[in-house]
Amino acid sequence: MNNIKWLEERRKGVGGSDVAAILGLNPWKTAYRVYQEKRKEVEDWQGNDATEWGKRMEPAIRQFYSDVTGRSVRLPDKIMYHSKYPFMLASLDGFTDDHRVVELKTARSGKDWGEPGTNEIPDYYALQCQHYLIVTGFEVADIVVSIGGGSPNLYEVLEDKELQGMIIDAEADFWQRVQEGNPPDVVTYADAVQRYGLNTATGAVVADEDAIKNILALKALQTKIKEMELIQEEIKGRLITFIGDSGDAIVDADTNYLITYKLAKGKTMFDAKALKKDMPDIYKMYLKTGGATRRFLIK
Repeated sequence: MNNIKWLEERRKGVGGSDVAAILGLNPWKTAYRVYQEKRKEVEDWQGNDATEWGKRMEPAIRQFYSDVTGRSVRLPDKIMYHSKYPFMLASLDGFTDDHRVVELKTARSGKDWGEPGTNEIPDYYALQCQHYLIVTGFEVADIVVSIGGGSPNLYEVLEDKELQGMIIDAEADFWQRVQEGNPPDVVTYADAVQRYGLNTATGAVVADEDAIKNILALKALQTKIKEMELIQEEIKGRLITFIGDSGDAIVDADTNYLITYKLAKGKTMFDAKALKKDMPDIYKMYLKTGGATRRFLIK
């Protein structure tokens, strides 16, 4: 299945990578963002260097799993749907003949990963595994992860019927919202901008007690940030002075780099002001006016 078709299929229901966000346990994505993706209100996320590297590593990690366990990994050729809950779908990394889900991961650090052989994995991956166990009807999921590019570790997650019941209820409620156009609550600044940033309403809203508290807290935080930035600049200045004319780095007793202050190659930039002055007609030809957006200002 090509990437475009795969993305369209994923919009037909809730996938394993959506679960943690729907339950408010994904540190990178919110339920509101998933809602927008399902309704095609935002551009599909195309991944980044880390996810691209993870895809390239999958064959090697899959082979490691087979070598260690003696199990062959089957690769599904399509997205799977639950027979009773058709809004629940699964795009598996693999499965085995003895009914085990196989998930292949790469991680930059071992944070939230416990001892290999246990079920101690990050919550968002644990929820993903339980979702896949629901869809497949399997009882076990094996998670194979390469941390920091090292040799993979193997973890095992068993089905948890109580947790699975909570997942089914949460996904059913979320999918009903998607179908009805009833978005979940906004929980981040980015969510709020997405939902209300193009609103053309005018007029003032009288602040209630919570709004006053939030405004005061925001002002205090901004003051604190400015103070911390000044302290940061002062400390950086001390370190640069310490290096002085003696070199371009600070190292510890074992010559491990602590600070570098190297002369970098100058950036090549487009001089729009010069073009506007020398060729105003050409400059105007390439001007582009963006859509109207609202600005958030504290008075």
